[in-house]
Amino acid sequence: MRRADIFHISTINHLLLSAVVAFLLSGCTMIGLQDMKAVGERDFGPEERFCICMYKDDAVSDKRAEEIISAIKEEFEPFGIHVDVPWVRPWQRAGFTSREILEDIAYRPIEPPCDRLFVLVGRDFKDFLWGVLLPEMNGGVETHTMTKGFAVAEMGSINQILTLKNPKAISTHEIYHFLGCGHGLFADTCYDQILRIKVAARQNREAGRDFFPSINFDGRIFWTRSDVNRRFDRRQAKKAFPTGKGKQTYEDAS
Repeated sequence: MRRADIFHISTINHLLLSAVVAFLLSGCTMIGLQDMKAVGERDFGPEERFCICMYKDDAVSDKRAEEIISAIKEEFEPFGIHVDVPWVRPWQRAGFTSREILEDIAYRPIEPPCDRLFVLVGRDFKDFLWGVLLPEMNGGVETHTMTKGFAVAEMGSINQILTLKNPKAISTHEIYHFLGCGHGLFADTCYDQILRIKVAARQNREAGRDFFPSINFDGRIFWTRSDVNRRFDRRQAKKAFPTGKGKQTYEDAS
């Protein structure tokens, strides 16, 4: 969600109106109505470095990737988070569905200096046809460690156009999930979570560990890359992504 799209809330009537509009435009997948004035008045502590390593689909242009990276950096600057992208590497799409994409990225190990792995996914004709007929997943983050995810980085479906979900907004939304934020109407809970994870990051840094920790929705903290990689050891594949029912990913549909 871009700060340019922030709803400036001054009265309860404006708040209610904003909530209705936001739900209509977002497909109910937002981290909450943002109040950047409140963010500016809040102490999020010293700046922490947050390294997001990216894979880029060949169908995504270099210019689009640069625009998304710039938007992400700008989005999290007010929280005292310096987003760094150590590298952007080519990525060949592993499958058609969001599950196949997430499984591919989930089982890739996180190596220094990366704190998270993020895929910029392109579009093809099959994606276009799907978007015409059915709701589609514009992005997602695995919920086991909250360290691996993707976003559709190109416009190209009717759903995406109608819901005003441009690639920069989708990508920044997924990075909020990387920080442990869930979906909701108000962003206060997300701000509390960002402060919580920044405290953990500072503790990790002061302990000499060069890793921005993650916190999943069960409250488990992953303090090291080894912790994350062990969770996604390929020998644990069936355990991590079981065939049966159960939410294994945080997906954002339109």
